[in-house]
Amino acid sequence: MNKKGLNVLSIIIFLVIITITVLFFAGFQYGINELDDSFQGTNLIVGNDTNITRAAEQTFGVLNTGLTGLRWVAFAIFVAMALSIFISNFLVKAHPVFFIIYICITILAVVLSIPISNTYEDLLTSGTLSTTLMTYGPINYMMIHLPVFVTIIGLAGAIFLFIGVTVDRETGGSII
Repeated sequence: MNKKGLNVLSIIIFLVIITITVLFFAGFQYGINELDDSFQGTNLIVGNDTNITRAAEQTFGVLNTGLTGLRWVAFAIFVAMALSIFISNFLVKAHPVFFIIYICITILAVVLSIPISNTYEDLLTSGTLSTTLMTYGPINYMMIHLPVFVTIIGLAGAIFLFIGVTVDRETGGSII
């Protein structure tokens, strides 16, 4: 099936996926951290020799340490999705009439990114996830300045989509 129209909505898909990814990762890391803290606070011994605190150290403590890499995974997803928009828009030839539609969708994405960015900033400064989100360094900057990044990605994607690159289907998809 011809899926050229999906490139026009790629900026909205980017916006939704990156927001859900960052909040899911932060929520998951927060939940595991709370679980670890609650088990570490108890000095409960079950049966004759099963110490719940030691078991929590060996399971949730190690998992909690490993989950710190999620902040870099979120950053990598942000960058990879932006690059995928550029590359897919570069390789697809769109009719110039869709330029207006693409710009309107990009404007819609920028307008939608403003409340997302403001809500993220509220979560970052005063929320349940604030302690976890504070560790997300570069993705915090990107999410707080999300309207700027969506504008840049959307306009650069429009340039790549409408510069008129053709793909030669007979030679295995090489660019002419």
